Amino acid sequence: MQLNSVYLYSNKIDVFTNALASWKTERYRQVYNRNLKIFRSVDNRIDLQVRNSDEKSANITGSTLVFNLVTRDTKDLILAKDCIVVDAAKGKVYVVITEAETLSLESGFYNFTITQEVRETVDSTDYYVTARTPMYIDSQYGVIATLEVSGDVFGDIAETLKINKFARINPATTGNTEPVYITSSIIDTKNYDTASSLHTLQFYASADYVGTAIVQGSLAEGGTPNDLLWTDIGVAFDPTTDKYKNIVGKWSFLRVRHYPTAGTLDKILYR
Repeated sequence: MQLNSVYLYSNKIDVFTNALASWKTERYRQVYNRNLKIFRSVDNRIDLQVRNSDEKSANITGSTLVFNLVTRDTKDLILAKDCIVVDAAKGKVYVVITEAETLSLESGFYNFTITQEVRETVDSTDYYVTARTPMYIDSQYGVIATLEVSGDVFGDIAETLKINKFARINPATTGNTEPVYITSSIIDTKNYDTASSLHTLQFYASADYVGTAIVQGSLAEGGTPNDLLWTDIGVAFDPTTDKYKNIVGKWSFLRVRHYPTAGTLDKILYR
């Protein structure tokens, strides 16, 4: 009989404030923190414990901790998320890097930082920051740490394909009463045509986009299929709220048709 163990444990790190700031008389001194490791295609929860230089829990009431993810090479800020408070008095918070947010992350190493912000509320949806300070990853006053995107839980995935060519179709020119629509360039998926193939399309629409879209598939053999060989997959959706769609199944070709009333659908990433 084979026995395989799997473990459920929290992805937790300590971060430090400079509330005591001496780092000399306290009984504890953490030299470094381990690297974080996350995976694509799942939600990744990271728990943070805020401590002072005496390793005691620090009270963060009245402030917000922000998790910042930065590329190593270009130093671009690619993600900034407010941490969710578990117990402010005990300095316990967490942040979730969602499945959707991992889709644009390639495997490899990134930098991350934690900042503490004090905010002044303007109204129910707006605020401004009155103070921003770093949270230290260790007692050596290091604030930049390493995060590794270790891979995809469903195995290796194909290189991302960018679709940014769209054609505007006006059915009225042929006597049809259907509304004007726009179709993306065609994605050839014949290399991924098993019954369980997973196709992911991520959408990038302008901020003022209003409209609906639908993914279409074709089982046509050979060259590019004509309009009679396409079928709608699923139901219509809004690309501004449904940032991505997963399609499972055997398709020779895929494309996206959308019906905009304002704004533009600028780019689709396929993987």
